[in-house]
Amino acid sequence: MSKKSPDGVLVVECACGILMRGTVDELVPIVQQHAFESHNMKVTREDVLSRARPEA
Repeated sequence: MSKKSPDGVLVVECACGILMRGTVDELVPIVQQHAFESHNMKVTREDVLSRARPEA
């Protein structure tokens, strides 16, 4: 199964309830910034993509 939705938008829902969405190139830095600023965590591109799912 592909990780791409028809328009290329993916979503990641953080355990804290924040929902982030965007294309791969948009989403990765958004999630990385949220993880660092809100949770003092550093996440890799691979970490983000492993949690991402196509937007419904």
